[in-house]
Amino acid sequence: METNHAAILVVDMLNDFVTGALKCDRGLAIVPKTAELLDGARKAGVPVIFCNDAHLKGIDREFEVWGEHAIAGTHGAEVIPELGLCEKDYVVPKRRYSGFFHTDLDLLLRELGVNTVIMTGLHAHMCVRHTAADAFQLGYHVVVATDATDSFTEEDYLYGIKYLKEVYGAEAYTVSEILDQFERCAGCCGGDCAACGEGEELPTEAEYVVLNVSKKRHKIRIN
Repeated sequence: METNHAAILVVDMLNDFVTGALKCDRGLAIVPKTAELLDGARKAGVPVIFCNDAHLKGIDREFEVWGEHAIAGTHGAEVIPELGLCEKDYVVPKRRYSGFFHTDLDLLLRELGVNTVIMTGLHAHMCVRHTAADAFQLGYHVVVATDATDSFTEEDYLYGIKYLKEVYGAEAYTVSEILDQFERCAGCCGGDCAACGEGEELPTEAEYVVLNVSKKRHKIRIN
């Protein structure tokens, strides 16, 4: 796993998703590990980006499936306090499942020099999956923090993780393993070495098609 050019994406860890309109007890259970990961990322200088539902009351299409939730500007659309949203973090509001769909997330990641996204949040088989899909198709490496991600049920969670690994070539690690990697990179070189991903830049959108074949990533140049 490369961490020198990584960012944490926190998907929908909001009041309405954890304790409110779409309450998820399993989401509440991942809060301690998620908070631990975010604290470690901030200390290591890894960007933390919250991808938050911020719906328009009465019109967003998701309401046809889930009912009204996470209305922009309301308590339900705020990040849960346990995750300690701070000034150095970034917030990307979204109105659909994916954190990339009609948002500036891709632009933000490119300006931050990110080529690897570490997925956390809710739900592994829905918003996390859709965000990972767009990340993969835009050329980002996908990592999932297995104990900082969950779904309404164990079946949905396992399906989501399996899908990320098999379809997007995602690497799956625990929070402890990810934090250990942050520490190793900081200790050996401050993140500036080949082992930590130095010199590997994210391709421009038109420059490469990224394929996942037999779980190996190959880059094919488009002329």
